[in-house]
Amino acid sequence: MQKGTIIGNIASDIGVDTSNLYKRRLRIALGSGKNYLDVNKINGHLFIKEKIDRENICAFKDDCVLNLEALLENPLQMFSVEVEILDVNDNAPRFPFSESRINISESKLKDERFLLVKAVDPDVGNNSVCNYKLSENVYFEISVRTWKDSSVSADLLIKEALDREQQAVHNLILTAIDCGLPSLSGAINITVTILDENDNAPKFERQIYEVEVSENTLIGTSFITLIAKDADEGSNAELLYSFNPHTSEEAQMKFRLNSRTGELSVNEILDFEQSSQYELFVQAKDNGPNPMTGHCNVIIKIIDSNDYQPEIIIASSQSSVSEDVPIGTVIALFSVTDLDSGNNGKVKSHISNNDEFKLQQTMDNVFALVTANILDRERTSSFNITIIVKDEGTPPLSNNKTLFLNLLDVNDNAPSFSRSSYEILIPENNIPGTLLCSITATDPDANLNGALKYSIQEKYEFNNTFRNYFSINRDNGNIYSLQSFDYEKQTFYTFDLVAKDSGTPQLSNSVTVKITVLDENDNTPVIVSPWRPHGSIVSDTIPSSAEEGYLITKVIAIDDDSVQNSRITYHLLQVTDQTLFTLNQYTGELRTRRRFGLRDSSKQRLVIQARDNGNPSLSSTVTVLISRFDPEVEDVLTLNDEEGTDFLSSLNVYLMIGLGSVSLLLLLTLFTCIALKCHHNPSEDSTKSTNRISCYSQRDSMISELPAHSTLYSSDAYWHSVLLAESRKGKMLVRRSMPNGTGFIVSSLERNSEQGTISELADTPIQVRL
Repeated sequence: MQKGTIIGNIASDIGVDTSNLYKRRLRIALGSGKNYLDVNKINGHLFIKEKIDRENICAFKDDCVLNLEALLENPLQMFSVEVEILDVNDNAPRFPFSESRINISESKLKDERFLLVKAVDPDVGNNSVCNYKLSENVYFEISVRTWKDSSVSADLLIKEALDREQQAVHNLILTAIDCGLPSLSGAINITVTILDENDNAPKFERQIYEVEVSENTLIGTSFITLIAKDADEGSNAELLYSFNPHTSEEAQMKFRLNSRTGELSVNEILDFEQSSQYELFVQAKDNGPNPMTGHCNVIIKIIDSNDYQPEIIIASSQSSVSEDVPIGTVIALFSVTDLDSGNNGKVKSHISNNDEFKLQQTMDNVFALVTANILDRERTSSFNITIIVKDEGTPPLSNNKTLFLNLLDVNDNAPSFSRSSYEILIPENNIPGTLLCSITATDPDANLNGALKYSIQEKYEFNNTFRNYFSINRDNGNIYSLQSFDYEKQTFYTFDLVAKDSGTPQLSNSVTVKITVLDENDNTPVIVSPWRPHGSIVSDTIPSSAEEGYLITKVIAIDDDSVQNSRITYHLLQVTDQTLFTLNQYTGELRTRRRFGLRDSSKQRLVIQARDNGNPSLSSTVTVLISRFDPEVEDVLTLNDEEGTDFLSSLNVYLMIGLGSVSLLLLLTLFTCIALKCHHNPSEDSTKSTNRISCYSQRDSMISELPAHSTLYSSDAYWHSVLLAESRKGKMLVRRSMPNGTGFIVSSLERNSEQGTISELADTPIQVRL
């Protein structure tokens, strides 16, 4: 049917009023025939949109149906529409070839069948092929057969005996006809060639061929060509070579035989070790109608080549051993094999550069890998041992296998510290619990053998209080302070830090640790001279006739700190008359700048500061009231003198007691020093000095350069009482710390009030330890 042909009305089929079709938007929504058919939206006619070819849509199918889906809206309705496509005889039968050739031997008998080419027709039913016709001839006819699928074919039958000498070629026409209206047909030319009868068999030059082939011969390489001859002519003399069924499948896979030329070549890789010889049974068949064959045997000998690498077979091996195993311990047992023959199968074995192991041959091609030297896990924790084997072929082939060996740790290393001793500097007045330092040791052993625990051990027997000052974290070696340190009490602490591992047997090591306390400026200077009986105010007198440079008093202060923190300087903070007095910054000597004048006040007030050199600096002050002494006005001052006499008389008793005590102590000191000098042992002194834990404080001031007379070691309470007594007699006591921190040196000096000088009371200093 042509494009636009109406084939039905959907509206009438489904009973829908055509007046509402446009509003309800009738259309085809889905389906296999959507591209070929369409619907008129006004009247509902179903018409052909594109011309339909049944053979393109439903080739070789009896039934051909197009399925559509029609859609109406308001309300929504969907309908299935089936359109059947009816076949018409519009295709003629045709053959796949334009010509067919058939060879028939002249010896073929009557009624023998030969299959002819079948024609095809894409139409179905009666429109398809239903019969065949053969052009008229004397020797041949056809037999038409119908198959189960309704297809029809024809066989060529011999009607009369053939004679090639009378007619060698027959040209026939085969026609295929369908049963349609009108009927259509198609034809093919068939050429029948009468062949000569084959009465001679092919013959090979030899019945048995022997050939040698190397096993490394490349695939595709030809090694022999077999030749057979046939006395017949034409196709009867055309030969095809093939393997006889007696030839094994393996041999047929290994070698390839050219069916036309008889050339034998390698088809697969040859392996002498799998098979050293193959036997091929070859036949030559002619191309006659009744082919005849000739036979021969081919014996192929495979020549061995060095194509197999030696193989290492591990019988047993250890993946880990203890590092202290004795020399000769077996690590692995293995054997070596080579499938090659002769020198190609002879193998030598060795291991790669490794001095710790060696190979021992136990029997033919059986070896043991043993230790050759002492093993040390800390030096090398694991080994990759490569076993190398090489045959004696040409060229030689080799193979290797690597064994991994892990060494198990033995506790054979004691803990070690990075230094022979440690000195830790810490400031005094630290906060208790502060981390002072972390000292750790190393142990190359593994696991528990290298797990360290730390502890503190006394270095000297008398130093038994260190546990009150220090604690240590047993796991990481962190040392903490338990108390706040005071440089003025003790300057260093010495102990041994012990590190022990957790192995068996347990190993340990120790190192000496010296904790040195650093001084801080935490002591305020103490003014010890002039003596202050009433608070911080000192009274002193000066004659009106005093000349310039007259020594009024000497301010002396001491500081328990050391070095810079104990360096003291003196300063005038307040003074009534700046032009009247001068203060030596370093010695603390207060002197007159000039003589007193009539207009000068008879009472002068000075505030003197003693300041150390610390950071920040600390200081103390003393107030000095100086009164001018004039004989002419002595009566005016009688009342004040009597009051002062009463006060001094009440103090004289204590001064006399103190002076007597000092004198007695000086005598005892003198006798003790003489006795010590007579029995002095330098080695003892040095030993005691090194063993004593003390705080060294060095003084560097002008006072420390003054000559010493009677020197005694005592406590602060005692030397302050002596100071009170001596100062009333015009003497001054100067205290200095001993270099080794064991006490103080107290020096007695005498002041000449008239000349303003200080002189020694004796030539020989005496040191007494109380």
